[in-house]
Amino acid sequence: MQIFLKEKAAKAESTIELFCGIHAPRCQAKSKRSGLQCRKAAMRDKRVCRTHGGASTGPKTPEGRQRCAEAKTIHGWETRAIRAKRDAKLRELREIEGLMKASGLMD
Repeated sequence: MQIFLKEKAAKAESTIELFCGIHAPRCQAKSKRSGLQCRKAAMRDKRVCRTHGGASTGPKTPEGRQRCAEAKTIHGWETRAIRAKRDAKLRELREIEGLMKASGLMD
């Protein structure tokens, strides 16, 4: 009985009841200020509501896709340029370590 109640509570948090007892998945967007989850229903086959980008279909033309690929996008704290620079330095470090191991300076 305890497991059933936990499953029911988890389902209640992840869905929202619309009219006539219809349940829909809840928008997964969270507020930056309060940290609370959006209370609207997510769009069909999406994780977020219209307000948080559920209606977006993304770039359709090759030019639009190229523009998005070249944009200065930030993932976490890093831009693509910073990640590329770090990858180059790590590649250089691995190469130096390989040379040191080959010459017997490092185990």
